[in-house]
Amino acid sequence: MSLKNQDVAAATSVREDIEFRADNGVILRGWVMTPNSEGPHPTIVMTPGFSSSITRLASVADAFVARGFGVLLYDQRTCGSSDGEPRQDVDPVAQDRDMQMALSFVEQHPALDSDRIGLWGSSYSGGNVLVVAATDRRVKAVVSQVPFVSGYDQFVLGNGEGALAAINDNMDNDRQGRLKGEEPGRIQLVRMPTDPADQAVLFEDQADYEYLVGGPEGPAPGWMNSVTIRSTGRALAYDVRPFMRRISPTPLLMVVAADDRTTPPSLALEAYDAALEPKELVMISGGHYGVYWPHLSRDLVTDAAARWFETHLGKGTH
Repeated sequence: MSLKNQDVAAATSVREDIEFRADNGVILRGWVMTPNSEGPHPTIVMTPGFSSSITRLASVADAFVARGFGVLLYDQRTCGSSDGEPRQDVDPVAQDRDMQMALSFVEQHPALDSDRIGLWGSSYSGGNVLVVAATDRRVKAVVSQVPFVSGYDQFVLGNGEGALAAINDNMDNDRQGRLKGEEPGRIQLVRMPTDPADQAVLFEDQADYEYLVGGPEGPAPGWMNSVTIRSTGRALAYDVRPFMRRISPTPLLMVVAADDRTTPPSLALEAYDAALEPKELVMISGGHYGVYWPHLSRDLVTDAAARWFETHLGKGTH
């Protein structure tokens, strides 16, 4: 079903506000979305990428529901509607553990089929789903689009070895401040139009700005244009490549954008090559954010993901 028919999908689906206790007792919040038909439904677990919100993925989830799937879509800890302090303090290893608790939540929800669970992730959460699919056999199929593969190599490819010194100094100063009892330091995500050119930011591309600050709809509720400095250190240490061979026999679909400047395609293809069968690769033209904006690339990759889940989880009832 085309994403252009979201209004029809909404009329035939049910959205439930949910919360569940994740790792270390943090409460995560989001939605369970199901077709307006008898369940339990084969289920896709979804969560946003780096510092983003479930509101940015609602249309993709709607498309899956229109194909007969149940969806658990939740905000990552410290982001969106979920708990956790300080806000937008991003920890990918904690997110991996939280995703496993999301699987346990699916097992307890009467409308969701605990024997037919798939994972869908994009960008930062595209890395999370690879790790969890490799380590948790409750996952029966996984889709990872424009995935975060290696923080260190990704940073060097995008910025060069010399830029590491500046970011390491930034993290060292932050540790000294926290040792004295200060709040964790923060770094901007994207440069706003009024910011000076030397303002420290994580993303420089205009597409990053447009997507992260919300496009025409504006920012997601609770979103702020910064993350903690220690989030950058955690990202530099995160690498999913050691897990790739362990994903099999869980079927893997990976979506790679040929002109991606945020998560380099060379790293994604290296990770894909390391994975064992069954697997499938979808290459698309364009950059990182083409998989999110409402145009052909998003429709194409969402349809490919739905077909992958239909093949490996079975078709649901509409």
